[in-house]
Amino acid sequence: MQRSRSAETKPVVLIFSGCPAVRSSPPQHMKIAAPHQLAALSLSLLLAPALAHASLGLAYQFNGNGNWSIDGVGSNDTPVGTLQAYVPVGSTIQKAFLYSSLTPSQTLGSVTFDGMTYNSGSFTSLGSNPYGLGAYRIDVTSQVAAKVGGGSASRFDFLVNAEDPNYGIDGEALVVVYSNPTESERTIALLDGYSVASGDSFNVNLGSPLTDPTAPGFEALFSLGIGYSYQSGSDQSSQVNVNGRRLTSSAGGEDDGGSYNGGLITIGGLDDSATNPDDPNVHGNDNLRYDDELYNLALGNASNPAPFLSTGLTSFTVDTQNPSGDDNIFFAGLNLTARAGINQPPPPPNGSPVPEPSTYGLLAAAALVGLVARRRLKSFKK
Repeated sequence: MQRSRSAETKPVVLIFSGCPAVRSSPPQHMKIAAPHQLAALSLSLLLAPALAHASLGLAYQFNGNGNWSIDGVGSNDTPVGTLQAYVPVGSTIQKAFLYSSLTPSQTLGSVTFDGMTYNSGSFTSLGSNPYGLGAYRIDVTSQVAAKVGGGSASRFDFLVNAEDPNYGIDGEALVVVYSNPTESERTIALLDGYSVASGDSFNVNLGSPLTDPTAPGFEALFSLGIGYSYQSGSDQSSQVNVNGRRLTSSAGGEDDGGSYNGGLITIGGLDDSATNPDDPNVHGNDNLRYDDELYNLALGNASNPAPFLSTGLTSFTVDTQNPSGDDNIFFAGLNLTARAGINQPPPPPNGSPVPEPSTYGLLAAAALVGLVARRRLKSFKK
């Protein structure tokens, strides 16, 4: 199969430096922009490259006592199948996303989820890779919360009644985040988008140095959702590195669907094992369950039992790559019993309000360009 590879994007770094003092007054015909105008212009220039080249970005982050539930299903049947959610008693739904993953160059028509039909206009497109693979996301928090209420000791069933076009949609995934005072304090981050064959990366910044990852109660779960994903007898798979160490070379497969277009979907979640693949360098394995796309970074593997996260860490980086160019990583989730921020500083402790994704970056950039603008204005006035 011909492999498609997107052009590598170089990082853009803008360096701001103070201007030398100008002791004479500026010419009368020179118009000096107000500080807020300079700040707005500089901020737009600073953010434009990052927004234009984002492929797998933060969609939602939860910090507090709670947990998640993730499940996937795919088929060409009608109904498609059942998605489940486990939400224990005493919980409150904080966020619920429904994902729909498509086969190459298809357009979403509609998905009927537990009796509610959502047309394409209700979904958010997550973009597509050069192979034409893409996925969509819709916020179904209200619908899920109405059914779940305060939780249950049993799982909740959500029927995917229909897809349009059925043959052009590989399946759906349901990702639920809930708060519960009996749960550990966690950072739960949901990232989504599309897979760049040359690789995607995100950073996790911890609020304090990491304690012993082998201590009872510590968790660092990582989940991938992959569409148009087929491994039986093929070399079609994705790779994951954590701080440069290989976690898996066999992410993918049709674990939650079937070996046909319209069923090629997998996501790490309910009924999957959080143990890591024994050999992180095995890829394209015929055993679909060799890698179920759910990982535990607090563990190692048979090749190296040392945990992927070590005591004293203040940050770590996760890199994903699809060398074959024909899988689509549309979802990445992190569930960590520590306070952290994804691609930004961690939120403040003690229950302080958590800014929306990118707020820290916006505030920092605005403060920087505002300071530069004020300095430049002062230099003109000298």
